[in-house]
Amino acid sequence: MICNVDFGNLMIVSDLHGNGDDFRQVLRVYEKLKKEKKADYLIFLGDLIHAYPGKRKDESLEMIQKLIELDTNKEGNDVICLLGNHEFVHIYQIPLQRGNLEFTSWFENRIRKDRENIVRFFMDMPLMLRTKGGVLINHSGGSNRYGSEEEYGFNWMKEYQHNGDFETHLKNIHSYNPKIGSDFMKTGEGDFLWDILMNGNERQYGDDYLKYNDDLLKLMSEDRKDKPMNTLISGHIGVAYGAEILGDKQIRICTSAGCLGDLEKKFLLINASQKYSDASELLEHCRDLY
Repeated sequence: MICNVDFGNLMIVSDLHGNGDDFRQVLRVYEKLKKEKKADYLIFLGDLIHAYPGKRKDESLEMIQKLIELDTNKEGNDVICLLGNHEFVHIYQIPLQRGNLEFTSWFENRIRKDRENIVRFFMDMPLMLRTKGGVLINHSGGSNRYGSEEEYGFNWMKEYQHNGDFETHLKNIHSYNPKIGSDFMKTGEGDFLWDILMNGNERQYGDDYLKYNDDLLKLMSEDRKDKPMNTLISGHIGVAYGAEILGDKQIRICTSAGCLGDLEKKFLLINASQKYSDASELLEHCRDLY
């Protein structure tokens, strides 16, 4: 569940939320950069699915089907998609609601004839990606749970395959039953995964959030203390103008949902082997999607 990329240029995008137009634009830009030898990997930071009502047609399923067709996350492939909280809930059949919006049911209705293939694709999504240069990439940034408990440490996250002591979601993978999600949330692993994927970053933790980012970077450096992780790239929370820095070490990017409009949508283009001194240096590598 932890992916490593040592060489090449990474095009990094986040939070498309069922926007087929932005998804197709991402693929067009990546193919152009690839032909120009300016990009070698396309990295999605999760939350590909679940469009917000009233915005546009929800093409979540079509986007996932295209990524499966592209052999995303297969060994040696140049397209990598990390796990976001919106994909996570379908693995464990957890109803996801924000205010009056309930996201899970519509997508579950659409995938019911091919649920196993879609869910297993979500299960193959890594939690983290690390570069040789010390950049850590994940969907949801830091959390107060990273490094705070021995049971769910680095080795656990490195080996985790969604098939631990709780197996009900796999035994019932062909159909959706929200009671399974309720039962999973009562387990230690369910509680931990929910907290690291669903937290509200600085909106939830306030001034402590930057410390939690430090804890995450330290944890993800456990097996490479001579070349520690020193900067963090995440999505998860909307950014009006497409990118923002948090403290010295984190940059948050927004490629679709959460931006003011198309002209504000951003992606990052970084080199996997290069060390970036801080988030401000990463910000210089933001590019416009349109």
